[in-house]
Amino acid sequence: MIEIIGIALVMLTAVLVSYPLWQKAQRKVSFALNHQSEEWQARKAEIYAAIRDIELDYRMGKLSAEDYNALRDQYKNEAIQVMKQLDQFAPAGKPQKPQSSRSAAKRFCHQCGQSAVSADQFCSACGARLA
Repeated sequence: MIEIIGIALVMLTAVLVSYPLWQKAQRKVSFALNHQSEEWQARKAEIYAAIRDIELDYRMGKLSAEDYNALRDQYKNEAIQVMKQLDQFAPAGKPQKPQSSRSAAKRFCHQCGQSAVSADQFCSACGARLA
């Protein structure tokens, strides 16, 4: 009886020790995709920060209206391209969650694109007044 318990404990220990090694092999396959997705997410954050910066510079009078409009259009187009790249990394097999009343009440900031709850009056990212 003791031998059977000892063998079972040894087998259980072997499985528990080798389990992380099996997971690591599975993670290697998706590491490249996750890394690229993280790079695109970082680039998206940089673009949003740049848009907020030029907005501030324009309001302070450091940028002319022509320069502001040109830069804003350039960053908007680049943000669209980055979002298209990010959409490629979204898992296609996962069904999307049905929208609840809470998610339907979400709005987005017209300045930076950050999501906002309907009760918010100002954007939590850039501070712009929500319409």
